[in-house]
Amino acid sequence: MIAFTVSAIVIQIFTSKIPSTTFLNWLEVYALLALSFLLSSLFFHEGINLHKRSKFSELLATMKNQLLTYLIFTVFIVFTRNFFREQRTLILLSFCLCFLFSTLGRYFLKRWLTNSYKGNNAKIASYVGVLTTKDRAEEFVKYLKDDWCYNVSGVALLDNFVDDGRFTYDEQFEFGSEYTRNKTATKQKIRFPHVIADNVPVIATDTRFMDWVRNAPLDEVFINLPYEKSNDVAVIVEELENMGITVHLNIPTLDHLLNESKYNNINCKVYGGYPIATFAAVIHNSGELAIKRIVDFIGALVGIIISIPIILLTAIPLLIESPGPLFFKQERVGMNGRIFKIYKLRSMYKDAEKRKKELMSQNKMDGLMFKMDNDPRITKVGKVIRKLSIDELPQFINVLKGDMSLVGTRPPTVKEFEQYENRHKRRLSMRPGITGMWQVSGRSNINDFEEVVKLDCQYIDNWSLWLDIKILFKTVKVVLTHEGAE
Repeated sequence: MIAFTVSAIVIQIFTSKIPSTTFLNWLEVYALLALSFLLSSLFFHEGINLHKRSKFSELLATMKNQLLTYLIFTVFIVFTRNFFREQRTLILLSFCLCFLFSTLGRYFLKRWLTNSYKGNNAKIASYVGVLTTKDRAEEFVKYLKDDWCYNVSGVALLDNFVDDGRFTYDEQFEFGSEYTRNKTATKQKIRFPHVIADNVPVIATDTRFMDWVRNAPLDEVFINLPYEKSNDVAVIVEELENMGITVHLNIPTLDHLLNESKYNNINCKVYGGYPIATFAAVIHNSGELAIKRIVDFIGALVGIIISIPIILLTAIPLLIESPGPLFFKQERVGMNGRIFKIYKLRSMYKDAEKRKKELMSQNKMDGLMFKMDNDPRITKVGKVIRKLSIDELPQFINVLKGDMSLVGTRPPTVKEFEQYENRHKRRLSMRPGITGMWQVSGRSNINDFEEVVKLDCQYIDNWSLWLDIKILFKTVKVVLTHEGAE
């Protein structure tokens, strides 16, 4: 918005492209642009890993955000009455200037944030100390250094200290200089010439850790120890708590599970007074999932409205060729084993399910999915509506009900699900969709069920609102070009 304001001022000063406008005209434009920026921000989380991005990555992120913002903005102004209606040159010029000022603004904002959080005189980040072991120190400290919320003041190692060339301990180090809480603290001599992870000093061993903490300006302490070295942690935690210092403590008994487990996300909370660790292959942002559901609901409503005339036109030749019900209903397995009825336009003869047993020998998918070439159960009209994906249109009802999503994984039949191995069930950890990774990756060209599972899990692990949008656009292309359709 600031970049747009500056751009508008520059354009008005140096060009005559902006006609006379009222305050309400500008207010309308600002409202539309603010809404466009908000919508684009839902798909580009620019604040995430801001300090890690290179200059080129930052430039690319700015370009993506500006393109999407102005794309949405342009759509808005096409359908509204304001002075931009026929100002294409102005839109292009304002986009270029906005991109320039946004890039400069983000550059200086990044520098200011970096100095505020990580600079020598930073006032925002917490000062933290770390108690750990030599084998964990480097990696753990680097992780904390990457977090803008923490400035690591020093590390204490719990090992029986031996100089191995990486860390050096010497009893001649001076406490009380830069690590002193009060000026009257007694100075002790301890010296560690070695540092780790970008100049973080090794300041003590286990016997001197609390001495350092008592004299150092610390806000928080991280304790990351293996099980065999965690016997006296309770005493340390109690003293730190009494001092008003926040303590972050690993759960040593879970170390083995974490090493053996394939779960990538672990969350700990207190339930009924007991600390409980939650393991999950992937944890999606609840806010983004809520937005996905809203988009599904709106998309389903629009889809149903568009589908009604198409279905009515299709119904006549379909019922003439094969009298019977217009819609096909079947029990399918949805998210994490939920059973629901899926709706499709009937593209097969009425006895299709009975004849399926006779055709199982020609199945190309080993029973876990049924697919065969030149399926005799499909009617002539059915082949056409399948090729155009018209038979899928009633599934907008499933999306509206919440059984399915616009984008997701293919819902299996109950019999297919009963043959699943445990690892196959992970593909159902999100709502099934009308379209998905499998459908836009050559739909009928993939005959290996394991490849389908791989694509579905890839979608689940990397899911984002932006990925859904890309799949929807690819689906339109696949349907229009009939790529891989049967």
